[in-house]
Parts: sequence; structure tokens; C-alpha cells
Amino acid sequence: MTISRLIAISVLLSVLVTAACQGKGDHKGILVLAAASMTDALVEIGEVYEDETGIEVTFSFGGSNALARQVEFGAPADAVIFSGEPPMERLEGGSEPIVTGRINLLSNRLVLIGTEGTTPVDSLIELGYRNGRLALADPAFAPAGLYASQALRSADIWQDLEPRVIPTLDVRAAVAAVDSGASEFGLVYATDAANASGVQVLFVVPEEGHDPIVYPAALVGDPDNGNEPAEFLEFLQTDPSSEIFQRHGFQVATK
Repeated sequence: MTISRLIAISVLLSVLVTAACQGKGDHKGILVLAAASMTDALVEIGEVYEDETGIEVTFSFGGSNALARQVEFGAPADAVIFSGEPPMERLEGGSEPIVTGRINLLSNRLVLIGTEGTTPVDSLIELGYRNGRLALADPAFAPAGLYASQALRSADIWQDLEPRVIPTLDVRAAVAAVDSGASEFGLVYATDAANASGVQVLFVVPEEGHDPIVYPAALVGDPDNGNEPAEFLEFLQTDPSSEIFQRHGFQVATK
């Protein structure tokens, strides 16, 4: 097990212990747990929503699988927005679902990035002929890593590249690894690449190489415990929110 993965596990365990000790009523306003790749767009939308309604929206961002585990352990949350369907399906399953009112909100693309000045590639196969490390979100913590590993397996280069992979806690950390020079390449979401000034897109991964990248959203707990979280999810589907999402590189999911 790599050092970076041990650190990531330690961070997750710390968060889970903290979350388990908190009560559902320890926050005011609306608390949303959301995929790290949505940070810039959701912060902007949250500010617009607060200006229009006076209701405070607080976000906690991270890898979607890790966030789903926090909710399972009792972390306070009014709503969740994940990257990928498996984390949401886990909370929907069982005899007593933890989330309700699911909607598919957005979609995204997977891209290969490198530091500025890096020569683009025509396919992922070319990575096998390039020197350097590859940063991607750890599939254990974020669906972005699962999509990345699927794409590499689809290109039949996963076994060759695995020793050079740097697993990170979430997709934002993978972008930061490339931006800082810790990794020569990264396999990340197009939205995160667009919001990072020190990297460039080398290749847009064909969508048939991985599962569809869908961002589902849902309410946590009993939907009758107040209308504010439901109204915020509705606001995320309005034209002003869609404009912000699209400006940050997201695609509005087809209903």
C-alpha cells in the first residue's frame, strides 16, 4: 500500500470518527455534502441562493465514496450531490433508504491533463510510451478514480501504468498533483481541468471507455423535516443555476 493511500485512509477514518460523534441538529441553514469536482460551481450558486432567499447554504466537499460513508456513519447533512451513481445507490439501498427524492443533475467528461507545454496525445495508449507519473483520484474514495481506471483498462494499458499511478483522495487533489509538478499527468474531470490555471488538457477521453459520468442529488433523511433542502435542490435545476454549471464546464443531465 502506497504512502499516499495510507494518508488518505487516515484522513477518511478521522472524518468518519468525527462525523459519528455529531448530531443531525448541530448545524443551521442547509448543509450539503458534495463531490469535490463541484466546488467552484456550487459555491457560486450557494451565494446566489443566499442572496435571493436569505437562507445560508454550507457545503462540505470531498470524494463521493468517502462522503457517502460519512452519511452512513451519521454525519449531519440535509442533501448530497455525488459524482457517480454507486455512492447514491448505496444510500438508496436497504430496507430503510438514507436518501430520498433523487434527481440526476449533471454530467461531465474525463480528460488527460499535463503541465503547461506538455505535448498532447492522440490516445491514452500513448501514455505507455511517455515517462512520468499519473495522478488520479483513488477509486476507493471517488468515482473519478473508477472512471479513470475503467478508461485505462479499456485502452488495455492499466497494468503497464499502475506502478506509476499516484492515487489521491479526490479529483481536486489529482489536479493539484499535476499543477504542483508532483505528477506529470492526471486523469481528471474536464471541469476541474478548466478551473486550474497551471495545467492543460492533452486528450479528451472517449465516453465509451467508461461508465456515464452522472451527478445525482438527493435529500438526506425524512423529506417532511422541512422544505428548505428540497427547495434548494429545485433551485439547482433552474436556469440561473444551469448557466453557472455550464460556465464551469458541466453538462446539464437530460431528464
